[in-house]
Amino acid sequence: MIVEPNAGSNGIVAPDSYWPAVRRVTRQRGIPLIADEVMSGFGRCGEWFAWQRYGDAGRPDAITLAKGLTGAMMPLGAVVISREIAERLANQVLVTGLTYCGHPLSCAAGVAAIDTYRDEGLIERSRQLGAGLERELRRLADRHSVIGDVRGGHGLFAVLELVADRETRESLAPWPQTPPPLAALLQAALDEGVSFGARGNLILVAPPLVVDERDLANALALLDRLLARFFPD
Repeated sequence: MIVEPNAGSNGIVAPDSYWPAVRRVTRQRGIPLIADEVMSGFGRCGEWFAWQRYGDAGRPDAITLAKGLTGAMMPLGAVVISREIAERLANQVLVTGLTYCGHPLSCAAGVAAIDTYRDEGLIERSRQLGAGLERELRRLADRHSVIGDVRGGHGLFAVLELVADRETRESLAPWPQTPPPLAALLQAALDEGVSFGARGNLILVAPPLVVDERDLANALALLDRLLARFFPD
């Protein structure tokens, strides 16, 4: 069973009880659990891997990795497996190789990225800045009724869900359509030199782990102004 411990571009951030429950049920039924950490790994959610927020009891049987594995500078993916699975494969051939599997240039980039995450304290920095990011986004929600929900915030990843009515949670547009005012907001932000991710009614806030604190504050201030401009109460 493959599951994202903390989802990415779909904007779904499960409650804290979700991953431990999945891990408990899969263990009880003998189902290997694969943590898809392609987006959530390497500090994006405040830990090296998102599953680590739940301690050793949340440890999966395998982890899939990419993207942040090289800081997105080179194409590289990896699978980390438990000792138990490794022992099962020790005496049999698992044919999974591809033409460029283990390319030395990409692997060198992966090693350098991991060293940088560790040596520059980027995992801890993501957790620290993420807490401030969440606080500011919740302040934005207090000021703008179009924000129906704030999700994430364990690291430098958070989601704003925009709604037509906060009480009923009515969507601004049917999924996955982007409502015209949000499209206009995104373009206005680009004109100011800031790129916000979006999907449907969601604004995805996922700055790089090395983002300058002033740049992050300025981007959130811009978002505040643009929400007031395109979604006046």
